[in-house]
Amino acid sequence: MTPSLPHCLCLLGCMIIASSTALAQNPVCPEGSFFSDPQARVWNGRVYLYGSRDERAGQWCSHHQDVLEGDTLLSQWTLHRDVLASRGPGDEIAGTDALLFASDCFRHDSLYRLVYCTPDGRHAEGIATGTSPTGPFRDGHKIEGPTEIDPSVIIDDDGRPWLFWGQYSLKAARLTPDLSAIDSTTLREGILTREQHFFHEGVQAFRRGDTYYLCYADESRGRRPTCLGYATSKHLLGPYTYRGIIIDNDGCDPDNWNNHGSVVQVGSRWYVFYHRATNGTSVFRKTCIEPIVFTSDGLIPEVEPTTNGAAPLLDPRSSTEARRACRLSGHVRVSTDSGGQETLAEIRDGDAALFRYYDFPRRGLKRVVVTLQAREPLLLTVSVGGRPVASRLIQPSPGPTAVSMPLTCRPPRGRQSVTLCFTGSRDRQLAIVSAFRFE
Repeated sequence: MTPSLPHCLCLLGCMIIASSTALAQNPVCPEGSFFSDPQARVWNGRVYLYGSRDERAGQWCSHHQDVLEGDTLLSQWTLHRDVLASRGPGDEIAGTDALLFASDCFRHDSLYRLVYCTPDGRHAEGIATGTSPTGPFRDGHKIEGPTEIDPSVIIDDDGRPWLFWGQYSLKAARLTPDLSAIDSTTLREGILTREQHFFHEGVQAFRRGDTYYLCYADESRGRRPTCLGYATSKHLLGPYTYRGIIIDNDGCDPDNWNNHGSVVQVGSRWYVFYHRATNGTSVFRKTCIEPIVFTSDGLIPEVEPTTNGAAPLLDPRSSTEARRACRLSGHVRVSTDSGGQETLAEIRDGDAALFRYYDFPRRGLKRVVVTLQAREPLLLTVSVGGRPVASRLIQPSPGPTAVSMPLTCRPPRGRQSVTLCFTGSRDRQLAIVSAFRFE
């Protein structure tokens, strides 16, 4: 039986990850691992994500950082563990034992420079050095000047790195040649503000053509930073014009709070990297990817969170892991047990889980098979494109069972979403769902 949620969460910090690889579907970090705040870089025909690692309920991030490495097809990802630590074995940061929050990385003098940040205002941001984009990173030292979190580095036409950072009011300054401090004569404050740009934190600076973009956690919806918004300027230090939202992760978890990510070109296409919360908490976040496009005037239309992510439309006849739901309604959440397995759990009456998108064939499908453990009698309804196609009353079972549900009508063809809807006794945990497929 799956352990209760509080028991699972207390074990995650010391859990051994059995697999270090993941595929293109969202989320892209391996099952049982948590990688958030993804800052994307493309070097030597590979994609590298720098961010933070969640380990405990009620605590942002941890004392360890990892790197996610993928190919330029974004089809397979490898998690490199413990590339930098601020405490315990492998501690490479002098001057603080604080948690490691979001990070970025840039190349300078043929070396890779990991820019990290901490909640310790006396050592808010620092730089560690590696000979590989996957580390390990050594000799972490403080950057003199910044007292806030969330760094992003951009190399401008002058060949010098500029550091952006801050919460609610964005700051930027050029780094000194030895990377030990900011050049205070170049410091600019208020580049983005909460009032004008809905700026919360988590900035990324990048350039496309002659336009500078700032992507950041945007709190324009509900005063919560669930969105990645963006602003543009023809000048690195602004003024910047607010342009709108790229993606909103609201609905990924009942207690979701924030978003943090980046935009990067991989080959001929552009993508947004972001995270989703899990386990009924604001943490235990997992990195996801969506393709984006730019309009002729350089704007980015908002995109939806999906299950297929950077992958092609999914084949409904292939098994979909329930943990890949892209929107949850009600009490249901992605839950992780002590062995690192992720399922849909804590399901109550009226809950629903949405998966998108699939390429449904014209004909040939006869049933949907859902693997679940029912704890109470429940009515499970499966919809395709918003149209119910199967429904069955399911009785409790001692363990996971493959429940076959004949289709009552032909699913609409082409690009469609799938929704699992649950009905049962109010305020009872109805089921744990592992996967589903159509046959």
